[in-house]
Amino acid sequence: MKDEANIVEQYADSDVGKRIDILIRYYPNFIRLVEGFEQSLGFIIKQEKEMKRRAAIGELGVRVQNSHISDPTAGEAIDNMMIEQAIREGDLTEVIAELDEDIRMIHEMEIRTIREMKDDYTIFSSSFLYFDPDEAEIFERYLSCGRSTEKLSYDLDLKPETLRSKICRFKKIVVDQTSNILIRKYQFNGGIA
Repeated sequence: MKDEANIVEQYADSDVGKRIDILIRYYPNFIRLVEGFEQSLGFIIKQEKEMKRRAAIGELGVRVQNSHISDPTAGEAIDNMMIEQAIREGDLTEVIAELDEDIRMIHEMEIRTIREMKDDYTIFSSSFLYFDPDEAEIFERYLSCGRSTEKLSYDLDLKPETLRSKICRFKKIVVDQTSNILIRKYQFNGGIA
């Protein structure tokens, strides 16, 4: 679970080969892990903004009424919606403008990495199109079942050695295709974030 908790940080610190390894290792849950991090990021940004606001007004924890007519519930809902939309669109500029520079840089790196993770997952998954549909299904089942060939070979009525050789061939094709595309992508985009 520790690895899954900081998958975005792992991904940001990885080269193309390690990114493909991460995609393979977490394939069945990859998008869920990324979406979970997005939700956590939204919560973190909300908390940081609230702390910044409290520090700016010198709040000591005691709420004092003021004469400002406002609807704090609606304001909070709008703020939450803006944060979620900014994360989904990959542009936090407006919602984190009030935060400190170093915190803004961290969140911008995280959101850029999240966008790259989703794009790279799509590229990785599209490399299955190089296979016949039956082969793609076998490889996808292999990735989804925890990369274990024993049970899968039984389910497919194949000898374990036969399945392992097929999986090795499929994996080489997927890694080569994905690697070639990601290298070109990151060269064009100025490198890995």
